[in-house]
Parts: sequence; structure tokens; C-alpha cells
Amino acid sequence: MFGDDLKSLRFSVGLTLRDFCRQSGEDPSNWSKIERGLLPPPTDHERLTKIAKCLKLSEDRIEDFIAKAEIAAGNIPKFVMTNEILLDQLPAFLRTIDNVMPSEDDFIRLIKLLQASEDVANG
Repeated sequence: MFGDDLKSLRFSVGLTLRDFCRQSGEDPSNWSKIERGLLPPPTDHERLTKIAKCLKLSEDRIEDFIAKAEIAAGNIPKFVMTNEILLDQLPAFLRTIDNVMPSEDDFIRLIKLLQASEDVANG
């Protein structure tokens, strides 16, 4: 779950919720709710990048962080929506899984698989 991951990342860099919010310019009340799964995370990439940097995430982990936030907010990650090949296959994929709702971890594994196949296709 995104909130659990966020809290773990925050603890790993030694930030209290208030310190994290002070550094990122965010509201502690809202982020407490996001960590507890009561509010969806933001999906604005600029804002999420700033937050990821406060959490000291490496450049290669920032994209995963953003994708997890988008999924937790109920959105399809931007890289899928802007890739014509993936977007073309999305309806068939969604019909296939219609009877079984995948978990957030299932989506993350699928995204990593799709990203790897996209990297292979692009060169």
C-alpha cells in the first residue's frame, strides 16, 4: 500500500511526519491521512518528485514512487497512457482481469514487466 511505503520511506530517512511536511511544503494532516489510506496521494509529477527528493529517493526510484502514487489514487500511470503500444493493449488486459481484481503489488509487478518490455522494444 502506498501509505505504508511512504511511512517506511519517511522513517528510513529519519523524518517525523511534521519534519517531512515542513521540508516538502505539505500539510501534515493530509499526509497523515494519506499514510493511513484515508486519502489518495497526489498525482502531480512535479509535486511527487519534490516529495521523493525529500525522502532521498534515487532518480531510478522516483518513477516507481510516482507510479505507485498514481495507482493508489486510482489512475493508470502516465507512462502507460502516453505509450501507444501499451495503451492499445490496455482494454484487452483490463477485460482479461475483469473477474479478478489484482492487488497493488500485482499492478507494480505488471508495470515493471511492461517497462522492461518497452525498454527491450526501444533498443
